Amino acid sequence: MTIQPRLFIFLFSLPVLLCAAILVPAQDSPPVRITPKALSAGMINNPAFKENAKGENFCWHARVGMDQYVENFQLTGDTAWLDAGIAYYDFLISRMDTDPDGYSGWIGPYAYDERYWQDALVGDAILMTGILDFCVLVLENDSLKKIYGSKASAYVEIAKRDFAEKWDKRGTWYEDGPYGAYTGFSKFLKPRNLKEWIYDSAANRAGISHPFNKQLDAGQVYLRLYRITDSTVYRNRAERIFFTLKSHFQYFDDHYCWNYFDPLTPGDIDAEKKDTRHGVWVHPWRSGYQAGDVEKITEAYHYGIVFSEEDMQRIINTNLKVMWNKDTENPKFINSNGLGADNDTTGIAAFKQAYGHSTASKNAGELWTGLLDFDQTIRDLYELRFRKGKHAAERLRYENTVLKNPPGFKRKYAKGKVTVPEMRFTESKELYLATVLPHVITKKEKSVIICKSWTPGTLQVDLYSLTDKKITNLYTGKTGEETFMIRWDGKDPSGKVNYTGDYKIRWTTGSGYREFPVTIL
Repeated sequence: MTIQPRLFIFLFSLPVLLCAAILVPAQDSPPVRITPKALSAGMINNPAFKENAKGENFCWHARVGMDQYVENFQLTGDTAWLDAGIAYYDFLISRMDTDPDGYSGWIGPYAYDERYWQDALVGDAILMTGILDFCVLVLENDSLKKIYGSKASAYVEIAKRDFAEKWDKRGTWYEDGPYGAYTGFSKFLKPRNLKEWIYDSAANRAGISHPFNKQLDAGQVYLRLYRITDSTVYRNRAERIFFTLKSHFQYFDDHYCWNYFDPLTPGDIDAEKKDTRHGVWVHPWRSGYQAGDVEKITEAYHYGIVFSEEDMQRIINTNLKVMWNKDTENPKFINSNGLGADNDTTGIAAFKQAYGHSTASKNAGELWTGLLDFDQTIRDLYELRFRKGKHAAERLRYENTVLKNPPGFKRKYAKGKVTVPEMRFTESKELYLATVLPHVITKKEKSVIICKSWTPGTLQVDLYSLTDKKITNLYTGKTGEETFMIRWDGKDPSGKVNYTGDYKIRWTTGSGYREFPVTIL
């Protein structure tokens, strides 16, 4: 379990945010009641920092409200909001410490082992993203650039060095052909000694891939760095991150589902237990994870990266056809994999039968507001929160941004013709994991062929050509509701034939099958 679910509940109840940036629709009133200085002062003196003064916890608390500086400037045209933003960004940067390798970060208690301190990839990512939003605004506006250009450029250099360069130099970036993922850093610090690394590969989460929400947080930093610098290095990194997620989408009945965590590197496999080192599931009670993923997927789409219009429509289908109870007055949502349908109070529980497995749920699903750009029904359901004049601030921002354009799939930031990488999806309701690690198979180091199924039955694992010709069978037998994995070096089962070239592994069970491409050297 990560630190985030526990924090999200507390973060959004902070008193400092309850009084910040209250917007009102009345034309004879200022659009923002709080002053810029009061906002930055309140955020700098956030009472939550008393118990969360360092590390990842500090970053999660500090991220809340960061968008208001840019948003309030866009609403009012008053540069005092940008001055207040700079005051807050400089405060955040002043809280960074230096690691033994010379890079800076928000060093503090390590979330998964109380013995250690460390700076966290996700902490860096979420704060850098908020600061880079200011940089994008300034560097794309000639008037603002004259005033704030040097400050914005300085922030960009910090992001390039203390995020992009730092985590690469530390060896936490794993690349496998078109795919890529960040893994947990295996070097730690003692609370009162920031000069000396302690290597501990056995520490909880050390060396394991970060869950998808944190991978996409990093992806957002690269989207902004690409936009600011026009460097293909940053674009390629964002593409690998988002393409990795897309390659793990589960597809059936014209919609997608994806897990909170999937194994993305061989280090995510526990060879002794023959299972993954982290659970593989859609988070059963924190719907905010996938809602956040969708916001980041939408942003990547707008940049012309990885996702097609068809992809976005399938994600809309997940939210409206699988998760929503079809009630336009009192909408309720279940999880994207069908969990939680027993809690449906409208009597419309047919999707439980269609989509699977019920469980007691807390906050299993929600409206994916990241899809507001694309679909009118999503907008209609979102607007229900504004009944009886509620959420005036939120409504005003919505009217000034989303409603300026009709729903559609026009990309906001893409340059020129958009071409996304081709991916063929096959359908399986039973298999919620099917991958090969690494997807480049060599004779020296066998790859892991792994899958997980909802239901027991007969499983068949085959090697296929890219033209759908079956080459050989690798396994046929019974499997339960458990992890199935084998290691394979690219030879036929008899060991007489060495395959080379591009192929795909196909797992067949129940009503369908899933595939994953492989390259055999």
